[in-house]
Parts: sequence; structure tokens; C-alpha cells
Amino acid sequence: MLWYFWLFAFLAFLGIEIITTGVFFFLCFSLGSLFAMMVSLVGASDYVSIIVFCVVSLVSVLFIRPVMKKYIDKKKIETNVDSLIGAPAVVLEEIKTNKRGKVKVAGEIWLAISEEEFNAGETVIIASIDGTKLVVKKNI
Repeated sequence: MLWYFWLFAFLAFLGIEIITTGVFFFLCFSLGSLFAMMVSLVGASDYVSIIVFCVVSLVSVLFIRPVMKKYIDKKKIETNVDSLIGAPAVVLEEIKTNKRGKVKVAGEIWLAISEEEFNAGETVIIASIDGTKLVVKKNI
């Protein structure tokens, strides 16, 4: 009976998956090990459990992993300065075409540049980030 081996493999693959978060590769092998362990527990031969491991692992890699990756990729949350993109900002110091000015966003003052001109007090939208400067555009 190989069920002890499959239990160990299941726990090992699951542990590796936990360490390498978001990969979902080793999760497929842990599923294969789990199914192989169940088949082995009901009395199937060692060869059948190996075939079940291979088939379930392959099917998981081909079908379940892409779905999980797509689901997790949608859940990503922008952090740090990337979260400022699309946010409104108030111009504190006028911005001339391709010249720096200052804007206030989320309680912080940033240097800003734009291909357009803006006067102090106008509201702009942050289009992107260029180094330590915000690239701003008209508020639509």
C-alpha cells in the first residue's frame, strides 16, 4: 500500500505551494497525491494509484491552474504610488507645458508635469508616474 507515500507527497506539495504563493503549480501535484491516496486506501494497486496521480495532476495543471491564476490576478490590489494612478489631485503651483508644478493628492504634495497648462486650484487626474513626478491630465 502506497497511501503513506501519497499522504507524505500531498503534505509536501501543499507545503511547497504555501511557500510559493500564487504559483498554483504544486497545488496541482498535491491534488494528484490526494486522489492517489484515496484510490490507494480503497485497495487499488500501486500502478493504478500512480496513474491516478499522473492523470489528476496533468488535468489540474491544464485546467484548474489557469482558472486559479486568472482569479487571483483579478484580485491584485495596487499599492504604494501605483494606487495614485487615476486619482484626482489639486494643482497648488501652476503647471506649464512640460514644466514642473506642484499638486496635492491624498494629503501629500508631489511634483507634477503635463503636456497641458493648469492654474493653481484646478483639479487634475493622475495619468501615470514618471520617477518622482506625477504625470497629470485634464479632469474629465
